[in-house]
Amino acid sequence: MDNNWKTATKVDRAALYRVVRAIADTTNLSVEAIMELAFGHKLMVGTDYLSNFRSGAIGRPKAKLIHAWIAERHSEAAHAVDPRLFPKQHTTAWNSYVETHGIRGKLQIKRFTKDELNLIKKIKDRDALDAALKLGEEFCFFLRSDVHAHAIGFERYKGKWHVMPLGPNGSHTIQLQSDEPHFPIDVNGEIERLSEESDLDMHRFAFVVSQDADNLPCAPDIKDVGQVANLHYIDVLFSA
Repeated sequence: MDNNWKTATKVDRAALYRVVRAIADTTNLSVEAIMELAFGHKLMVGTDYLSNFRSGAIGRPKAKLIHAWIAERHSEAAHAVDPRLFPKQHTTAWNSYVETHGIRGKLQIKRFTKDELNLIKKIKDRDALDAALKLGEEFCFFLRSDVHAHAIGFERYKGKWHVMPLGPNGSHTIQLQSDEPHFPIDVNGEIERLSEESDLDMHRFAFVVSQDADNLPCAPDIKDVGQVANLHYIDVLFSA
């Protein structure tokens, strides 16, 4: 199929269940746990989700979330089970570098609630979402730095990486402040609020940090990352 889940048939959704079942059998996760991680919330008590999913009667928006979660974390295993639903993805060296060398858990998302910053969620395990936000919800990043380190940010959405214009006047590089771990900061030194307005589903944010700006890549390319640079990343699910 073309992975247009708005028109996915019951056969497509039942096939997705078989993939999730296979992933669950090879991990320490149940099908229900995978569904909860994909949805970003607990399943409602009293609803027979498994039967609905197994028969292909699960809702298309929910199937889309599950497919995106599996594709993000278990694409190779899913491809082996059903290459039609999960066609072979071109795995870039940068994706592998982030997974292998990236630090997960220190970079955090904070949302604005009544003009106060609140930590969304601390990471518990590698397969869990780091954070979940609604479209239009304002947030910023939080990363403690021992020194005034330089950083550049990249965002992955639907398999493609993009440089994030986080600095003043659209600059790609920023300077993290040891006394102010929230960023980005505007030209007046105030926290600049970010929001995602239209792109649903999973986003991965990755920041390369170094005391020396020359160690920062200008694009997601491992050959340009300095040896003393650190990379931090976080996975965020945006929903309607």
